Amino acid sequence: MLLALVLALVAPASGAAEIAGERYREWTRSPVEAAAPAPWVERRELSFQPVEGGLQLRGRWTIRSFGTGWFSGQLFAETPGLRVVSARWGAAPATLKVDAEGVTTVTGKVAGSVELTVEAFVPGDPTREAVALKLMPAVRGTIVATAPTGLAAALRVDGAAALAVREKQWSGARDVELTFVTPPAPAAERPPVVVAKVAIGLTVGDAELRGRARAVWEVRQGEVSTLALETAGLGADLEVVGANVRGFTREGERVRVELQAPVRDRVELELRWSQPIGKAAESRVSLPKIAPVDVFHSEVALQLARDGEVEAVPEAPGWSFVASAALPGWAQGLVEGTATTALLQQGGAGSGSLSLLRFVPLEGPPVVVDVAAYTIATSREGRALVRAHYEVRNERAAHLRVTPPAGFKVIGVRVGGQTAAPARAKDGSWIVPLLRSVETVTGLLSFPVEVILLGESNAWRRRETRELRLPTLDAPIAVSRLTLHLPPGYRSRKRAGDGDVVAAFTRGEGITYGLGVGEVGAAQADMMFQDAVQAWMRNDFRAAQDKLDALRGMGARNENIARLQSNLDVVAGKTAVSQDMSLQRRVREQAKARAYADVQAQAELKKKAEEERARGDYAASASSYQQAIAVGDKLAQLEQTESVEQKSTNAALVEEYRQVQTKSSEGRRKRRGKQGKAQSSAVYDFEDDALSGAMTTPSGSAGLPNQPVAKVPAGGEAGAPRNDAAQVRKVEMDQARNIPVGGTSRDFTAVVDMSPTEAPADEGEADGGVAGRVAGGTIVVDGLAADEPRRDASGGAEAATPQETAPEPTPPAPTSAEGLYVVDGEPLSAFLETVGAAPPAAKSREVAATPGTVSPAPPDEPRVARAATAAEVVVVRRRIGGRLAARRAKRALDTKFKAEQPRREAPGSKDSSVTAGMPTPEVHASALSVVVPAVGEAVRYQRLLLPAGAAYAVEISAKEPLIAKE
Repeated sequence: MLLALVLALVAPASGAAEIAGERYREWTRSPVEAAAPAPWVERRELSFQPVEGGLQLRGRWTIRSFGTGWFSGQLFAETPGLRVVSARWGAAPATLKVDAEGVTTVTGKVAGSVELTVEAFVPGDPTREAVALKLMPAVRGTIVATAPTGLAAALRVDGAAALAVREKQWSGARDVELTFVTPPAPAAERPPVVVAKVAIGLTVGDAELRGRARAVWEVRQGEVSTLALETAGLGADLEVVGANVRGFTREGERVRVELQAPVRDRVELELRWSQPIGKAAESRVSLPKIAPVDVFHSEVALQLARDGEVEAVPEAPGWSFVASAALPGWAQGLVEGTATTALLQQGGAGSGSLSLLRFVPLEGPPVVVDVAAYTIATSREGRALVRAHYEVRNERAAHLRVTPPAGFKVIGVRVGGQTAAPARAKDGSWIVPLLRSVETVTGLLSFPVEVILLGESNAWRRRETRELRLPTLDAPIAVSRLTLHLPPGYRSRKRAGDGDVVAAFTRGEGITYGLGVGEVGAAQADMMFQDAVQAWMRNDFRAAQDKLDALRGMGARNENIARLQSNLDVVAGKTAVSQDMSLQRRVREQAKARAYADVQAQAELKKKAEEERARGDYAASASSYQQAIAVGDKLAQLEQTESVEQKSTNAALVEEYRQVQTKSSEGRRKRRGKQGKAQSSAVYDFEDDALSGAMTTPSGSAGLPNQPVAKVPAGGEAGAPRNDAAQVRKVEMDQARNIPVGGTSRDFTAVVDMSPTEAPADEGEADGGVAGRVAGGTIVVDGLAADEPRRDASGGAEAATPQETAPEPTPPAPTSAEGLYVVDGEPLSAFLETVGAAPPAAKSREVAATPGTVSPAPPDEPRVARAATAAEVVVVRRRIGGRLAARRAKRALDTKFKAEQPRREAPGSKDSSVTAGMPTPEVHASALSVVVPAVGEAVRYQRLLLPAGAAYAVEISAKEPLIAKE
C-alpha cells in the first residue's frame, strides 16, 4: 500500500512524458547557422569596336551577394599589350592589381549588388587572325562585335561557336576568340535544300478506303514559302491542314500548298481523304501516291490496316516489306483497325496496286445432307434396327431436327464421332445439336451424324408387302441410300429398276471412303479422318497430314480428304493458282486465330529466356530460345504473304539465341581452362627403368592370351549352397502348356485385367469354361482365395508368406494392333485354360486378380530371387488378348441386358418359340452406337434430291419360300 502511494506521488503529471537527457539536449540545441555563399558574377555584357591597332573593349560585370562580403577575381589573364583605360567599382574607382605575369585582379566590397565597368584596349587585327582573350566569366552574358564594312564577326567561345540570336552572341564563357570574316551569301540567293518524309496510312473498310498521310519537309538550306506534291489515288474530298498553311489548290494530280510565312527549319502537313470501293468479290485499286516535288531526298512509308471483312493484298514492286514495329516514329499512328502490312521505299513513291478480296458466301440452305445412308435389319417378328448415317455440311445451323417414323424410337445419337445429347421436342421430333463445318479452300467439310433407331410393327407374313418409312429431316438430302436386310429366309420380289431399287449404289460413294460397302472399314476410316480434322482444328498440321497419309495408305479416298488436304497445302505454301485467293487467306486467318495459345507460349518462353540470360544461366536460356524459335516457325506458316511480323520476331529470337550460344561457349571454355589449371599431372618415363618380378593378372595367369579365368569364390561364399529357385530361366510356350494344374512352378505369373463391375457368381460357367468371380475384391484361383494357403500333394498346407500391400498402379498405356501382351502373376496354366489354350476336357479354373496388383516376393527371399521372379514373364500374342476382350465384352453386355430388363413378355407374344422369354428392351436416347448385323438378303434403294421436311418411304415386297434352297 505504501509503495503504491509513493509511486503515485512520483509519477509524472498528466500530459507529460519522460525522455532521455541526451535526446532532450539534442532537441533543444540551437540550430547551426549556414554560412552565406560568397559573392558571384551574375551577368556580363561585352562589346568590341575596331580601332587603330586593335579593338576597344567595353565591359560591364554585375556582381551579387547575400548580405555584405568581399569579392576578388581575375579580370584579365596574361595578354601582351592589353591596357586598361578605366575601371570603376560602382561609383568609385576600382581596385586593380597587375602581377609580374600580367594577370589583372579586381577586388572590392559587395553589399547586395555592384557593377564593375571596364574600358580597355586589346591589341590585334581580327581580319588577319583570331584575337583571343581570357576574361572574368559570368553566369550569363552577351557579346556584341562591330565588324568593318563588308565583313562579319565570327565569335567562338570555349572552342565552339557562340549561340547567335540576331546580332547578339550569348555567352558568359571565359575564353573568347573574335575574327572578322567575309559573310556568306544571303539565304535568299541560294537554292533551298529540303529533305522530305511522307507517311501514308490506309484503312480498308467494308465500303470505302480511308486515307491519312503525314508529310514533313526539313529545310537544310535556304527557305521555302510554297510546297508542291505529286498525288495519285486520292479522293475528291482531300483535306490539307497544318500549323503554317494558308491554303492549297489542286492542279490535276499536283497539289500546291501556300504557307503563311517562309520557313527555314521544318514544315509538317496532314492529308485526309476517302475513296469508295466496289461490292464485287474481287476488285483492284491503285496504291495512293504522295511524292514531294523539288526536294533533295524523300522517304515514303505505307501502312495498311482493315476494320472490316475485306482483305487487302498489296502488289508493290520496288517497296520493302517490314514489320509494323520497324516503322519510324513519323510513320506511326495513321491507321485504324488491325494493321496488316507495312512497306518502306527510298527515293520516292513508286507505283503499285491493291487487290481487294471480299468473302461472299453462296446463297443456300444453312445445313445440307450430302448423303443419308440407312442400314436396316429386320426380323420376322416385325422388329427393325435402323442405323442412319448422315454426311452433313453445316454452314450456319445450330441443330438438325430428326423426326422418327411412327413406332420407332431414337436410342443413340453421335455427332462427329462423339456422343451427342439431343433434345425432345413437343411434336415428338428430336433436336440434334450440330457442329460448324470446317471451311476449306474447296468447300465445307462434312461431318457424320449417326442416329440409331429401334422400332417394331406387325409380324411378317409368308408373303409380305409393306411400306417402311424413314426418318424425316428439316434439311435437304442430296442422296438417300438404303440397305435393307430382310428377315432370314425371306427373298425380295423386287428387282433392280422397280421403284427406287438398285443393284448397286451409284451416288454417295464418298461415305464409304472408297472402301466398299462394309461398315467396319468405313467406320475405321471415318474415325481416322475425324482425328485428322481435330488435329487441323488444334493447328497440329503434321499430325493431320500423317492421318491423311494413313488414310491413303488404306486406300481411302473421298472429297473430304481432298478438301482437308487443300487446307494443309495452303499452310505449307503449296497453293494452286486456280484456287480462290480469298478462301486461302480466310483459311490462314482462321488458323492464325486458333494459334493464340502458341503466341502466348512464345512470349512466355522469350520472357523466360531473357530472365535466365540475366541470371547468367546461358544453357537454360539457349534451350528456352530454341523452344521459342520452334513455336515461331509454326506461327510463321500462318502469316499472309505480305506480312513479315512473325518473321521479324523469329529473326530477333535467332539473333538473341546466337548471342546466348556465344556466351555459353565462352563460359564452358573458361570453366575447362580453370579445371585444367587446377588438375596437376606428372609424367613418369619408364624407358630407362628396369622392374624386377613377374606380371600376374587377377585370373592367376601370367598375362598370356586366351587364358581361362579362375573361378575363385569370394570370402564367405565358398560353401554357400546354390539357390536354384533364384535362377532366371526362359520357358517356351510349349513348356508352359505342359505345366500341370496346381503345379508348384512359380516361373510364370498372370495378371488378368478384370472389368470394374462385379460379375455374378454364376457368370463363369456361361462362356464355355471361363470361370471367374470377384467377391469383395478377393481373387479366387483354383477354388482358393489369393490369401489362403495352398495344399501340397500330401494335403498339408504350404507355409504362408506375409503379404505386402502393393501401391496402386498407373493405368497401362494403350497398345498398338501389332503389340504383344506381357502376362505375369499367377501360374500360367490357369491363364492358358482361361483363354482356351488348354484342352477342352481340362477342368475349368477360376482365375481372377486384383486389378493392377502383383504378388510380392516373400520378405525372407534374397533380393536376387525377387528380381528374378519379377523378371520372369511370358509374352503371349495378340490373339490371346483378343479372346479375353471378346469374352469380357460378352459378359458386360449380358450383365447390362439383365440389369436393364424391366419385365418379361406376357404369354402369347408374337415372338417365335426360339425367342420366347426374351425381354422387350426399354428404349432411351443414349450414346449407343451399333453395327447392324448383315443377316438376310440385302435390298438396296437409292433416291436423289429429297427436299427438307419431305417424308420418304420404301416399298417392301418379299416372300418366304416353303422349302428353303439351302
